[in-house]
Order: sequence, then structure tokens, then C-alpha cells
Amino acid sequence: MPKGEIGPFYESTNTRYNGDFPINTDGGQLSSGQPGLAGGFRHVVEGARQIMGKAGVRQIARNDLGLVNG
Repeated sequence: MPKGEIGPFYESTNTRYNGDFPINTDGGQLSSGQPGLAGGFRHVVEGARQIMGKAGVRQIARNDLGLVNG
């Protein structure tokens, strides 16, 4: 993506778990976990659940690729 185009892309894209570009499929640490403690590993767990097809109601349609950072 060319520099400066992420804003318009993000605003025009559905990033919910059931959207066309799902981001933060489990709500992140705003919904659980403790910043700075063991909560950081939960992103890896969510990524693994998505790839294994075990994310329940949060399961995304395309689950052959995952990206986790933290």
C-alpha cells in the first residue's frame, strides 16, 4: 500500500471479525488480560485458534494466514 493511503483504506474497510479484512478478532486487551503481564501471549492464542478453526463465534472465513504482534 502506498504511503499515506492506510487511513482511507481503514475507514472504508470492514475490520470486524466477520468483515472483509478482520483485525483484532477477539477484542484485544480492552476486553480481557492485563497490560504488561501475561496478557500479551493471548494474541498468539487467538491467532492459533483462528488458524485451527476453533475461535467459535469469532471465527473468520479465511483462516489460512495469521499475523500477531505485540
